[in-house]
Amino acid sequence: MNSRFSTVTKYFQRYRAYLVIGGFAVISANTLILATPYITKLVFEVLERGGPRSEVFKYVALAFGLAVMSGVFRFTMRRTIIWMSRHIEYDLRDEIFAHLLKLNPTFYHKTRTGDLMARMTNDLEAVRQMIGPGIMYICDTVLKLTVSFAVMIYLSPTLTLYAALPLIILPFAVNKIGNLIHVRSMRVQEKFSELTAAAQENLAGMRVIKAYRQEDAEIDNYAGLSRDYITLNMALAKLQGVFVPSMRLLASVSYIIVLFIGGTSVIKGGLGLGDVVAFFGYLSMILWPMIAIGWVTSLYQRGTASLDRINRILFTVPSVRDDGDELHRERMRGKIEYRDLKFAFNGNKVLDGISLTIEPGQTIGLVGLTGSGKTTLVSLLARQFPVERGQLFIDDIDVNDWQLQSLRRQVGFATQEPFLFSDTIEENIRFRRRSATCELVMKATEIAALSKDIATFSNGYETMVGERGITLSGGQKQRTTIARAIIDDPAILVLDDAASALDTETEDEIGQRIRTVLEGRTAIIISHRVSSVKNADQILYLHDSRIVEQGTHDELMREDGRYAELYRSQLLEMELESL
Repeated sequence: MNSRFSTVTKYFQRYRAYLVIGGFAVISANTLILATPYITKLVFEVLERGGPRSEVFKYVALAFGLAVMSGVFRFTMRRTIIWMSRHIEYDLRDEIFAHLLKLNPTFYHKTRTGDLMARMTNDLEAVRQMIGPGIMYICDTVLKLTVSFAVMIYLSPTLTLYAALPLIILPFAVNKIGNLIHVRSMRVQEKFSELTAAAQENLAGMRVIKAYRQEDAEIDNYAGLSRDYITLNMALAKLQGVFVPSMRLLASVSYIIVLFIGGTSVIKGGLGLGDVVAFFGYLSMILWPMIAIGWVTSLYQRGTASLDRINRILFTVPSVRDDGDELHRERMRGKIEYRDLKFAFNGNKVLDGISLTIEPGQTIGLVGLTGSGKTTLVSLLARQFPVERGQLFIDDIDVNDWQLQSLRRQVGFATQEPFLFSDTIEENIRFRRRSATCELVMKATEIAALSKDIATFSNGYETMVGERGITLSGGQKQRTTIARAIIDDPAILVLDDAASALDTETEDEIGQRIRTVLEGRTAIIISHRVSSVKNADQILYLHDSRIVEQGTHDELMREDGRYAELYRSQLLEMELESL
């Protein structure tokens, strides 16, 4: 069972040198500076008895030297502990990102991108503040309070008791207000996630917003979220604003009590002037630690609230992962077998009793109405979703017994909705195989009928495609993903309506060229156009989560079922468009 703080405490072992040096610097800095009030007491005692001036100068020089050394150690304290927090922030950000890449599509269906961005930025910074400045100042505060109170008791137990009376209620105030800060901090972080998500969605959907003239509506919506965020922050700031002055008030009351009782005791001869001056010095030194308790508490509460949000990601176990050491990694032959496969998503049946055997090197066409389960059927090949054992086999090996990395390397996908990164065309094609040579990239673009388009670009293969490939047309993006899918020589190639944005002529051109790529490998082609699959070895028609028709193009036409009806309707559409 993972504890709340295990996410960050595991890194303390890695950076223990920073902690040890930083801890030593905290102790040294405070020990040296805490000697100053006592040296002041000795100076006053020398003055009271009329001692030589040289003795006074000796103590002053000692105090100056201690202050300088304390400053050096305080610099070291900040240099080590703050650096440690920055290193942990870097490592934790990498860990979050790496874990996000392991999670399955179902996680992203339920979680907004903006919320994830907020956790990797705002929440991560709050955690860093807790383990950096938070640790540093809590150690500093505890040490100063402990040593100062110890010396104050040595100087005058009675005066210390009176000085501490106003501070008795401090733990109760810290606990009460600290809990309120925690709750409000959580609300602030959640609202920041909403704000980030709204900004991300609006920027990603800018074309839609402008097309529907919804700029004003989205501005109003974003302004409303901003107002809510400010309101929550102001509520938190008010609470923090009450906390710090309360600490200062308690310290000031204690200061007045010491002034009155200590001054009376000096007049009566119970305490020396040097004792009271030193007492005031130590009381002044605990003034900042008393105030810092509120600030450190705020850091802790905000940090734990953010850590809880980060832990929700890191403690999410991927539903698809390598299970066991004896996993298959060899080159696939390409045989695929579905055995009465059933699959449901969020309780909704998607595939129901699919039984199918695809021999190595065969080309299979999948057609059917939207929502019939075509994309899900091929997504299970790469275990994008969990598959129960005994239902899906590749080369007679249960898909769960294949190493994920090897499995996904050998199953190539080109999808209907292509995603391109904000990089060059060449690097987007190379994304599947980073080590691909320029010759392989050019060959892949030739097969995908993209080379002619690239030749018209001013920077050729070095053309930046913009975020999500915004500078390319829909057809160019799809052809880029086709080139990306085939560049790594996959054993199984899936074209999921990858030519839907292309005209018929270009689709036919790609079809002719890609046949050379399909030779010797298993291919599954999903398309709404029957013309794209009519030459497949087998064609499957999916309806209501099941295979209702199966055969070659000629066989299905003779059956005169759903496939034949779809084919004739598309022929009619083509004839009408040509008029």
